[in-house]
Amino acid sequence: MTRDDLAALLAAADEAERQALLDRHADLADLGLGQALKELYFNTYTSDPQRAAGAAAGLAALARANSHPEILALSAWTSGLAALQIEGQPARAIQQIDDAAARFNTLGQPHTAAATSVSKIYALAMLGRYDEAIDCGLGARDIFLAYDDSMSAGKIELNLGNIYRRRDQHGQAEQFYRSARQRFAALGDQRLLAYADNDLANVLNLQHNFRAAEQLYEQALARAEAAGLEVTRAEIECNLGSLELFQGHYDRALAYLEQSRRRYADLEMAHESAIAEQELADAYLELNLAPEAAAIYARVTSTFARLEMRAEQARALLNHGRACAILGQLDEARARLSEAHQLYTDEGNSVGAALVTLAEAQIAYAQGDYAAVDAAAMRAETPIANAGIWGRLLLVRWLRGEAARALGRPQLAQQLLLAALRDAEARGVPDVAQRCHTSLGLLALAVGDAASAETAFRRAAELIEGMRAPLPADEFRAAFAADKLISFTELVRLCLADPAGSRVVEALGYVERERSRALVEMLGGGVRLPVHSHDPFEARLIERLEELREDLNWFYSQINRPPDGDSPSSPAAMAGLHQAVHAREAEVAEIRRQLQQRGHGTLAAIESLDIAQLQRDLGADTALVEYFALDDELLAFVVTAEQVTVVRRLGNTSRVAAALEQLRFQIGTLRYGASRLHAHLGQLTERAHHYLGVLYDLLLRPIEPQLGERRLVVVPHRALHYVPFHALHNGISHVVERREVCYAPSASVLHYCYTRPRPQLAHAVLVGHSDAQTPHVRDEVLELAPLFASATTLLDAQATLAALREHAPTADVLHLACHGQFRPDNPLFSSLRLADGWLTVRDAYSLDLRCGLVTLSACETGVSAISPGDDLVGLARGFFSAGAPSLLVSLWTVDDESTAVFMAHFYGRLREGDAPATALRYAQRTLLQQYPHPFFWAAFALLGRW
Repeated sequence: MTRDDLAALLAAADEAERQALLDRHADLADLGLGQALKELYFNTYTSDPQRAAGAAAGLAALARANSHPEILALSAWTSGLAALQIEGQPARAIQQIDDAAARFNTLGQPHTAAATSVSKIYALAMLGRYDEAIDCGLGARDIFLAYDDSMSAGKIELNLGNIYRRRDQHGQAEQFYRSARQRFAALGDQRLLAYADNDLANVLNLQHNFRAAEQLYEQALARAEAAGLEVTRAEIECNLGSLELFQGHYDRALAYLEQSRRRYADLEMAHESAIAEQELADAYLELNLAPEAAAIYARVTSTFARLEMRAEQARALLNHGRACAILGQLDEARARLSEAHQLYTDEGNSVGAALVTLAEAQIAYAQGDYAAVDAAAMRAETPIANAGIWGRLLLVRWLRGEAARALGRPQLAQQLLLAALRDAEARGVPDVAQRCHTSLGLLALAVGDAASAETAFRRAAELIEGMRAPLPADEFRAAFAADKLISFTELVRLCLADPAGSRVVEALGYVERERSRALVEMLGGGVRLPVHSHDPFEARLIERLEELREDLNWFYSQINRPPDGDSPSSPAAMAGLHQAVHAREAEVAEIRRQLQQRGHGTLAAIESLDIAQLQRDLGADTALVEYFALDDELLAFVVTAEQVTVVRRLGNTSRVAAALEQLRFQIGTLRYGASRLHAHLGQLTERAHHYLGVLYDLLLRPIEPQLGERRLVVVPHRALHYVPFHALHNGISHVVERREVCYAPSASVLHYCYTRPRPQLAHAVLVGHSDAQTPHVRDEVLELAPLFASATTLLDAQATLAALREHAPTADVLHLACHGQFRPDNPLFSSLRLADGWLTVRDAYSLDLRCGLVTLSACETGVSAISPGDDLVGLARGFFSAGAPSLLVSLWTVDDESTAVFMAHFYGRLREGDAPATALRYAQRTLLQQYPHPFFWAAFALLGRW
């Protein structure tokens, strides 16, 4: 056996096996073996860190068996390297490296002692001891140059460059990187050139020299792949993600960052995984996923604090503060920013401190304190400009321009905004460019220049759509657009201000471009997760999802169990259950993002709505009324086959909100059972009619003359999604007594639904799961089955998620009768109770639906959270995305007994050939005769195709 062979065995062995190997091969346990183990460490720490850690442990075992002075020095050195590079413990690394250097100097080996400084510099920098690190590096470089060791001098220069980069002194960092790169190029060392290219690209990226940085990254990645440097590959992928994020290429940023995180996880490098996670959190923050970003920052901050990685800790605190500010947690935001400022100050990092000041300016901007915005932005500008951090610098200058605009200084505002726009476009920073265009549009409006304003808003809208379109998941798209709708709104206002009234169609087009776009783009199953994994990391994620599903089903069952002697009914026990649920739901959401960040379930880009085609879809017998709000004014676009008009000043949003709140209170009085209120039903019905009348006067009375006898399709806006338009009352009758009514999240969603195939409603899949809250479900399903030519009936124990997935693709009609719940705290976990657990919104995404109609016969299945841009998040979203063209859903908690009667009437007419909207109207009018209160007959609404 050779010493190299024994070194390999020692690296792969456990502690007991190492001792046995050394005892068995005592003749080889000498300095030569120590050098072989040291070389094994150096050759593997960037490709196989766990094998390198084994080599360091083997060398430590050898040092215990053989106390040769040089073996002890080599052991201390590799132990220090492992502590730094693999375990992320810089303080312990410095102790070990200092011990090694002292031993080498005692042995009369100053060159080798200097070599230990290469890693010590980085460890000192991680702890914020920059001046010590620089002195150490320069001294070691002098020794290397005296020995004509260009390679080691270059390594020192790489680490010196890293120190200056960590202090945001990019010019000095670039000089050291270029010097090191020259040395490695002269030596022809591809491995070291990969490091140099990566480091130089980092500093060029920070100076927004994107083209040169990207070329160097790609060159470094190719070299790292060729040399098998897995750690370096992960680092470069993380850096490429950062580069793409700076340029607003969010899809590519997410893909690179996710790949980097996976690679670090496979390499079991927790501290590097934390760095990759922080980069992902930065991406989430740019995409307005502030809760998700905040959770990651909180997690990695503790990691960095434990490992004493002060620069990384400061950055995490800074961005955690920004995330808290977005979430409205201002005290928490200020606390995090104060901690970050102190860390940066302690490190002597004036640029980091300026970035904290910039974050404070952003908080002031959100609060409308424009004088504070201007003051803070001006304080931050010079240090950030001197460091050449163009992304942040452009944001500073936009904030200064916005502050000047808001403070009534139009000339200064225009000067600042135009300069920021020019630089943002030149340097490829589309996010700042769209902000500048929007601000310039508002500035032009303020001085009455409508033409310039419109040009600016159009350009902003184009940039927003261009950045948003490639995002790989609806969650990212919906969040990204949340704070960027003002340009679309102002374009609507400008079109409607046309004195000739000739731009109404154009105005409606802009409304549609901001409305439910994420939902439109995911229709037809665009967010299904992969069934089969693409790599071991993904396999573990999918396995963990199944474990979490089982956990959540158990917790949900405990929370929803009727009170008895065995259920945890105490407030403390219930709080514990809810806490466990939220933790697991957050993990589910994070895993799903990880699976989508590499492009799984990529959504399609959707063209702008063809309104002429919409008119053809509507035909002569249907009118669409799409509501919108400009400031506090509600208006409605009325679309028929013949024309598109707009009805202004319907009422203000506050009056509608007040009336709607009263109506919902009246409906809610019956949600816990009508029997106890039977004697008061007449009075309760009158009260409900009163508020239905108020809402009718505000929302429909001015419009109905244009509708004639047409069917009505309502596209609500904001809180209007909770208005039962079919139940509105004109003092004589309800709307549904005069016409069919259905709903759509947007005209674009309606068009998609209209173009879906129309199957004969012959085969039904009827799914029913009863519990104490829904005792009539079984009867409901059994009554419906004979109405169809063929039916698959899945009752109680048969009503499983697996059975639903198996049979749903065969259905012309899919009927789900079970207990349902809307989760306002976490809308994507709104769910239907099946025999083996809960079907959530995300689970519904994965269904393969080819049916003509889905009925969700449960409570609150049509209730959704409404995010900016009227993107609905609830069960309807899940079933639309799975392919359903028509959805029958409930707007409130339904009465189990009257629902069974309602469904019998509805399906009876459906099987006689009525369209869903016609059958719905018949069933509601019939039930109205028996149950006048709208709680009983008006709960269900038809979404999508009529």
